[in-house]
Amino acid sequence: MRSLFTNDKQIFRKFFNKASKENFLFRNIGKIFLGSTLFISFGILLVPSFSFSIGDVFFGKTKSLYNVKLAQFFYYTATHPIGSESPPRYAHYQLSRTYFIEGKLEKALEEAEQELSIYPDSLSTYYILGLTYGYMGRTHEAIDMFSIYIKAHPETWAGRNDKAWLQFRVGDIDGAMQTIEPIAKNFKYTVWVQNTYCALLINKKRFTEAKEACGYAREAANKMNNEDWGHAYPGNDPRIYMTGLSAMKLSIDHNLTLIEKNLKN
Repeated sequence: MRSLFTNDKQIFRKFFNKASKENFLFRNIGKIFLGSTLFISFGILLVPSFSFSIGDVFFGKTKSLYNVKLAQFFYYTATHPIGSESPPRYAHYQLSRTYFIEGKLEKALEEAEQELSIYPDSLSTYYILGLTYGYMGRTHEAIDMFSIYIKAHPETWAGRNDKAWLQFRVGDIDGAMQTIEPIAKNFKYTVWVQNTYCALLINKKRFTEAKEACGYAREAANKMNNEDWGHAYPGNDPRIYMTGLSAMKLSIDHNLTLIEKNLKN
């Protein structure tokens, strides 16, 4: 009997040892899974193109997930690849845009210049350079940057519109007119173009033409919703879309009031 009891104890000891090991594995399987997931995720993050794509998700591609800080983190990861691999084209450009949104203008310039040093033909970078110099008050440099952008993208309206506003600010009304007129007829219902053109025509005292341009702007603005306004400002927080659209409508109304006042005189 004693030998049987001894054997039973050995059997039970083996069983409990096995059960203890299995219980340890069960209790720690979550930690093992989490650790493996983090390791794999970290490895994926080391792929610059993947980090760049995730940055885009947080920087307006998926509006419900908008988070400029997270976008900045992933773009930063993409711009600092391990080894000799180059960062993806426009990674520094996108990182520049996140800094611009935050008002960190020196950093925005630094990243834009870094983009051009790696990819000199990333010509869209001249647009963010124009915006950044403009907000820094370095107006003539901003105009130069927009001029380069316009040369590369002659049919687009955004660069011309911004350059015209800067020329207007420095009192170069004729230069601003030369910048905006090539697109004024082709973008009759683009509210930004027509509102700029209207303001310039007012300054030239061409009030009848200004009223027509403002009419196009007002008609376009009335058809816009917040999302439509936001399409012109990729990377901006969707929560400001309504404020931006409202400000645009007020600007148009102000111009129309001014025009009507002058036409009556």
